[in-house]
Amino acid sequence: MRLRILPFLLGVVLLAAGEDPFEVPPELRDFSRQHTQISQSVTGKSAALLKAFFAPPEEGGLGITYDNAYTRTPIEAWRDRKANCLSLTVLYVAACKSIGLEARYGESLRISRWRRVGTTIRYERHVVAVVPTGAIGQDLVADFLPEMRRDVQLIAPLEAKRVLALFHSNRAVELLAESRNDQALLAAHLSILADPKLGVGWNILGVVQREQKLDAEAEASFLKALEADSRDGAPCGNLENLLKAQGREAEARAYRERGLDIRKKDPFFNAFLAEEALQDGNLDEAEKRIKMAIRIFPQEPDFHLIQARICLAQGSTKKAIKALENARKWSTPEMRARFDSKLALLKGDGKP
Repeated sequence: MRLRILPFLLGVVLLAAGEDPFEVPPELRDFSRQHTQISQSVTGKSAALLKAFFAPPEEGGLGITYDNAYTRTPIEAWRDRKANCLSLTVLYVAACKSIGLEARYGESLRISRWRRVGTTIRYERHVVAVVPTGAIGQDLVADFLPEMRRDVQLIAPLEAKRVLALFHSNRAVELLAESRNDQALLAAHLSILADPKLGVGWNILGVVQREQKLDAEAEASFLKALEADSRDGAPCGNLENLLKAQGREAEARAYRERGLDIRKKDPFFNAFLAEEALQDGNLDEAEKRIKMAIRIFPQEPDFHLIQARICLAQGSTKKAIKALENARKWSTPEMRARFDSKLALLKGDGKP
């Protein structure tokens, strides 16, 4: 039985410990057979099945659309006709297996993105389904696209237990963003239970524990995260912040240096360093860091806003206006009025 919050509270549904979040809808097997019965080859069946996922309901398909509001189970994705890449992949792999096709999980190492969830910055991996055809180098890749393609990406295999751990860690972050900290704590523990060697789960557990003022427990969790993945910069940054808040400056500096080396390609970390340099009056360093952040992830409006502030500090109003225009370009419709106001002030010799 699912544990649900009151019906009028929208958002993440918490799964009870021991419940299988990857349970599939009972209609999935018949749906999969119906849409693949004409095709005979692995390629034909795989492509027909994926196409049916995206085809509109009036054509007999599911009409699934992308929605990263929260990570759904296969049953929820089937019901809502919405999914993110992890939810869709789990549903698709199950559909393939229901008709006798081999399918496995994979991670596309060249596709990733950073996203804000509340006050949390998330580095999101891209999970895909891989369908072997039997020919070397001819595996098929299915993700949030309505067509199959050959395995031209750099794909790393993912064990089912790791995908399950990623599911629960996603849920933990989503629950934390809704200030449902006790439930986020449980979801983080379920992630670790699924795969104790995945550092992401330990790091998120530490974030939740810190939110609950459990600093000693949080420190231990961040250290576990680094033990699981010594090249993950996120727990380094979290340890730096925690230790600095406790006045343990020397230890905090050590994790800062370690994080600096690891997180060279983390755009949000570079933006943080840019703001820090700006506050210290080191404009050359600030400019260098924000340019790096924008080069890695140009779609983040706040990066361009930081760049505008740096340009103003350097005395270049023209460059600041251009940076603000870029911020407006990548902002949501709700945010554009904010940038319109700043642009109006700046063009009228004000300050954003």
